[in-house]
Amino acid sequence: MPARPRVPCDNQAVTERARTSGACATVTIGIPVLDEETTLRRCLDALAVQSYPELLEILVVDGGSTDATREIARAYPLVRLLDNPRRSRPAGLNVAIASARGAVFVRVDARVVVAPDYVEACVAALERSSAAIVGGPMRLEATTPAERGVKAAMTSVLGSGPARFRREQAEAGFVDTVYLGAFTLDTIRALGGYDEDFGGNEDAELNFRAQKAGGVYLDPAIRSSYAVRSGLKGLWSQYYRYGTNRTRTMLKHPGSVSPRQLAVPVLMVALASPWRRQVAAGYLAAVVLRAGAEATRDPAAAPTLAAALPVMHAAWGAGFVRSVSRHLGEKSLRLIRSQRPCLPTT
Repeated sequence: MPARPRVPCDNQAVTERARTSGACATVTIGIPVLDEETTLRRCLDALAVQSYPELLEILVVDGGSTDATREIARAYPLVRLLDNPRRSRPAGLNVAIASARGAVFVRVDARVVVAPDYVEACVAALERSSAAIVGGPMRLEATTPAERGVKAAMTSVLGSGPARFRREQAEAGFVDTVYLGAFTLDTIRALGGYDEDFGGNEDAELNFRAQKAGGVYLDPAIRSSYAVRSGLKGLWSQYYRYGTNRTRTMLKHPGSVSPRQLAVPVLMVALASPWRRQVAAGYLAAVVLRAGAEATRDPAAAPTLAAALPVMHAAWGAGFVRSVSRHLGEKSLRLIRSQRPCLPTT
């Protein structure tokens, strides 16, 4: 396991001596982007005021934006703009990792606004835990009733299961996965970077591989907020990608399967069984009860919550079916090709 960089910086307040001596580990931030003009400026504004003294660079890796994303990125002094020909998020992260000059690599997404001490907390958690990857909870930002409904659905046990990184009040400790993530450059390069075949579950796939390289550590001191999607169409697309790529991770790494990932497939099987009416009634009752509980706290958000939960589960399930079907089709095709008789040559 690669050695962790020594970080003699107090994670409560970086001293002036550390600021001037350059004693802290150097850091690169990587941000994959594609048409992010509506969110990128807020993201970069937050990174521009980081408390950490050795932030070397912010690599904005663009997958071919046609809006003002590139112009926005060029306005920030620490930003280096790179191109991502493959356009996918894991491919963009690998471009950043290949070009990074810092000892520590911190991943950020364009829809995320980080706290002023975000980088500082990431580096401190790496030093304190000696984990391969560290990260914080996924704290969702919501203002309108529709956004608050989506947030409630995404953070509820019914919506996301017991995943600790989905809980804003999560306790520190080793987990199976974290939101975003930070790691030493030596570690990520030794792990082979992100798998570019995963365009919506690359974090979980990488985190599974990292379990054998020091583990994954969740630290609630690593604070950020993510702007939720207010529309059900965007939520469907998001969870369809989650289902597709999470299932591909399960197929690639069977040991990564946990009960919460099997919940939707089990529901789908049950809805196709002779007991489908009872299962559907039970599921509907669970959604109504959860929406009713939300109505006591936030009446305006409850209708969106009631709609968002089935959308999330159906989209994840559709992605699951697509991924499994494609896997079985490819496996059958390989089997047919392997059994095809060779024609004699003349």
